[in-house]
Amino acid sequence: MIPDLIAALRSRWRLELGIVLLALLLVALWIATTPRTYVATASLLFDTPPPSVDEKDSRDDDSALLGTQADIIKSQAVATEVVRNQGLASKPGMAERWRASGGTGDINAWLGRQLLGGVSVQVIKGSQVVYVSYASSDPQFATQMADAFADTFVRERLRLQTAPAKAYARWFEDRTSDVRTRLEQAQARLADFQRRSGIVDSGAFNAEANRLTDLSGMLTSAEASAAEAGAQAGVAGSSATAVQNSPVVQTLRAQVAAKTAAVNELRSIYGPNHPEMQAAQAELDTLNAKLSEAVGRASQTLRAESGAASTKAAALRSKLDSQRGRMLGLTDERSELDILQKDVDSARAAYDAVTQRLGTIRLQSEVPSTNARKLDDARTPLFPVSPNVPLRLLLGLVLGLLLAAGLVIFLELLKPRVRTEAGLTESTGVPVLARVDFHNTSARQLRDAA
Repeated sequence: MIPDLIAALRSRWRLELGIVLLALLLVALWIATTPRTYVATASLLFDTPPPSVDEKDSRDDDSALLGTQADIIKSQAVATEVVRNQGLASKPGMAERWRASGGTGDINAWLGRQLLGGVSVQVIKGSQVVYVSYASSDPQFATQMADAFADTFVRERLRLQTAPAKAYARWFEDRTSDVRTRLEQAQARLADFQRRSGIVDSGAFNAEANRLTDLSGMLTSAEASAAEAGAQAGVAGSSATAVQNSPVVQTLRAQVAAKTAAVNELRSIYGPNHPEMQAAQAELDTLNAKLSEAVGRASQTLRAESGAASTKAAALRSKLDSQRGRMLGLTDERSELDILQKDVDSARAAYDAVTQRLGTIRLQSEVPSTNARKLDDARTPLFPVSPNVPLRLLLGLVLGLLLAAGLVIFLELLKPRVRTEAGLTESTGVPVLARVDFHNTSARQLRDAA
């Protein structure tokens, strides 16, 4: 039977050709009636941060980041901004279509939702390039929308980056005014205290402390001098060391000693009534009187010095007590001055920090920089992506061939014919003894007519 079926397929080739052509015609009609869909694609480049030590985590982070950016590109906010930038709402017929759909909400948002059906975003693993595509029956419109979505996304991303910085800048400006006021108030309190106390800086306190130290040293020295002078003054007469060390007393004592020796020598030679003896004795008495007078004056001077030393020590002690009281008052004022100075320093540090941060935030809010930029513009597609003409024609050819073969086999099974020697032998059980070729003879016409 198989050889007969193959022979039948060869003999009915006209019918098969007609069925195949009919299938191709139907496919051509299908292609002609199917709306054309053109796809235009623009590309975006993202400058992601350098990879981390863990490459797997870095790839996951990049994929998550690009996936998030793809969701933003397909967001309602970006689509609405595209409609607004392209002025689609003002085109003829758009308002009527919006009102026909209910006319609720914003027409730009409504048109944006319509546009989202044609946009698609492709993120390729391992790449930092994102492809933004738009599908439309109009190739020019598809190109326009692909570029519009890419450009609008870049602008929206910049706005998303700078808007928080601008809000922070406004907050920091208010904060700067507050900390400036606090700094001015702290400086005013410090200046007022310095005017009242007379303490300009810590140098005044140090000078008072040095003066207290000097007075303490002077008092110690004066007390020692007064004690020594008092001890000397308490010794009677010539026994005092200061009296004995007096040059006048020492000179007179030397003269008395010399005159005494001369008198003793004259006494051994002359009698007590001898004129020379009496003259020498008179000179010795005069020297002794001078010595007594010098010792008296030295003792009186020593007592005067002792009194003066005590008076000086008392005066220094009084000054020291007064300086100590002054230092106690200055200590309290110094503590208050330190507190006020710390308040000023803290306020100035807060003001400097806020001012520096404000400068940084202002820079971030004003610098037009983002890590996403447009890489390639969309090109107007020359051929549609749908319908796929070669694929549909191939599908029509395959289906036509299958349908033709199936119809021929069905007709052959419905009215079988013996077409080969193997078929004749199989159907009759009698071997074929000879074979007559009717090709190019009138007998072939009779066979075909049968």
